[in-house]
Amino acid sequence: MNTASVHSPMEILIVEDSPTQAERLRYFLEKRDFQVTATRNGREALETMRTRKPTLVITDVNMPEMDGYELCRHIRADNQLVDVPVILLTSLSDAEDVFKGLECGADNFITIPYDENNLMARIHHLLANIHLQHHEKVQISMEVYLAGQKHIITSTRAQILNLLLSTYEAAVQKNRELALAHNDLAQLNEQLEEKVIERTASLEEEVAERKRAEDKVRKLNEALELRVAERTSELTVANRELEAFSYSVSHDLRSPLRHILGFSELLNKRAAPLLDETCARYLKAISESVARMSQLIDDLLEFSRMGRAEIRKTTVNLDQIVEESLKDVASETRDRNITWKIDPLGSVIGDPSMLRQVLVNFLTNALKFTRTRAVAEIEIGCLPGKENETVVYVRDNGVGFNMEYAQKLFGVFQRLHRQEEFEGTGIGLANVQRIIHRHGGRTWAEGAVGRGATFHFSLPKALPAS
Repeated sequence: MNTASVHSPMEILIVEDSPTQAERLRYFLEKRDFQVTATRNGREALETMRTRKPTLVITDVNMPEMDGYELCRHIRADNQLVDVPVILLTSLSDAEDVFKGLECGADNFITIPYDENNLMARIHHLLANIHLQHHEKVQISMEVYLAGQKHIITSTRAQILNLLLSTYEAAVQKNRELALAHNDLAQLNEQLEEKVIERTASLEEEVAERKRAEDKVRKLNEALELRVAERTSELTVANRELEAFSYSVSHDLRSPLRHILGFSELLNKRAAPLLDETCARYLKAISESVARMSQLIDDLLEFSRMGRAEIRKTTVNLDQIVEESLKDVASETRDRNITWKIDPLGSVIGDPSMLRQVLVNFLTNALKFTRTRAVAEIEIGCLPGKENETVVYVRDNGVGFNMEYAQKLFGVFQRLHRQEEFEGTGIGLANVQRIIHRHGGRTWAEGAVGRGATFHFSLPKALPAS
């Protein structure tokens, strides 16, 4: 039989500061035809009860402003509300919780998380016996000591009995849950033992398979190392032959170039008055082409030499290298309006003459590509690098370049500008990259068209003197 229909209307007041928990309780009770009012704390609950007296109160213990125990004391102290049954929602984690409930006059406990069937059983029990509470006015006053603390209990026999019964039911429920957990644990242990037996049985086969795989990998590595050594030797020989060929070809090209240049100069001296403007332009183009070809041969020879040259590494003061490099390019700065910004660079490990060539190349490029600027701005500085490396950059406000073609900058014969705009053979940056790579460093560039460029290289830091 539905208790709500017999004692209709049955109104239950929920006192819960958690909106989620309050809504869950409301949904659960309203499904069972109870009328439900929810409040957020003890003070709000008292105000609601004095306006509309509920049939039963379900309150959380832990709440701000006024907890569930204090709310229960106020209810028992109010002549209009004293007979309203109160159920406390608590974790019942301490035996003192029971005495606190008895002291404040609560009727029942529900442990959190609560079982819905258990909650309905408590509600039905209190509602079915509510008339006993109305008639029983005799309270029992007693002193109880627990853990050295005195508790004074002033409650009716029904309240004491209900509270103790709910405590006993909670204990029984906990024991039931523990028993189920123990059974689950026993089953898990059995399954684990079976898994261990299965795993142990297959372990020897896995170990044997792993050993076979390791042997196979070792043999493959040995074969790979042999092939790498053979290939490295072949590449070394091929590189030497290629460099020797390049060196030989470059030298052989010099002789015909000298002849072309010499005869061009003789022709210009003797026949200049007889040549028309077009022929004179042709003769000038021949001389300029020979000069570019001669420069290209020189750069090729330098590129080839740099691949064979022995690196003599030492501690290099980059600030001194910058000072020497600026002297090397001094002729290109005459009659130029240039703003220099040079930061301290520190020391690195490398070959001084090679690193000087790197900086001269970067500075020459910066001077060349800022030639169209009224005021050239060139900056030399350091960036934070990895723990054991120094990153140096040379930045300018020149014509810049399209980052889409940045990967071509350090290639042999790669140019991003026409010869008519800016002279060059396209070997300088390739030579820089070869030098830096041989030092164990990196090279890269950043820029934008019309907004300048920044060229970087990294080198190992010099270790501090011990």
